Amino acid sequence: MITKNKLQSIISKYYLGGKVESVKWKVKDSKLDIDFMAPTKDMIGKLSCSDFSMVNEGEMAIFNTTQLNRLLNVLTGDLMLDASKTNKVLTKLTIQDAKASINYSLADPLMIHKVGEVDENIEWKVKTTLENDDFTTFVRAAASIQGNEIVTLSATRDTIDTPILKFIFGERMEFSNKVEFHVNANFTEGTREDNKIPFNSEMLREIFSANKNSDECKLSFADDGLLRLIFTSEDENTDTTYFVVRKADY
Repeated sequence: MITKNKLQSIISKYYLGGKVESVKWKVKDSKLDIDFMAPTKDMIGKLSCSDFSMVNEGEMAIFNTTQLNRLLNVLTGDLMLDASKTNKVLTKLTIQDAKASINYSLADPLMIHKVGEVDENIEWKVKTTLENDDFTTFVRAAASIQGNEIVTLSATRDTIDTPILKFIFGERMEFSNKVEFHVNANFTEGTREDNKIPFNSEMLREIFSANKNSDECKLSFADDGLLRLIFTSEDENTDTTYFVVRKADY
């Protein structure tokens, strides 16, 4: 059994407001693993849930997550998940509550694009931990400037020389509207301070919004513009990692 809220929360972590539609759910020994990638290939992620029970386990190709979400709206409370096989391939996902059930047709696994790989053996120059309140601040800041698609990350120092990671929302022009906030950070030797790297603020806003129930986020930042975000949620028994590539200079 799994609660509807937990299932929807898990889905939202890769769906990201509609940015990722097609994924494979891999369930084995009551553990769920999902690898996912944005169609633009500027974000790659992986999710694991250590407490995910199904009657029949295996690999399920979810081609249209939007449709699955619409079907889930019919159900309430605690849910039971099961899957049916045809020629050893899972072809139908059945989810039911106490009064109703839905059937979702699974796709051919070959229809799901292979998710790229990220070489994590790089030097993460900046590391910090964001608390749950920081997620809310980020989401509000990203939404505060209409039409803005950029958040700039900069490893710098405050007035008393404490290392910080600064988030700057808004265009680079001197007189444009801007929002800034920062968190304390740890720098490794050779960190390029005050180097401003642009990222897609809409993508990051969806990531922080989808993980609003997580306890914390371990953020790591590389000088070449790769960002790693690791969210953990003890209540949901989930760990979700995102790798986000910088935007081209503008």
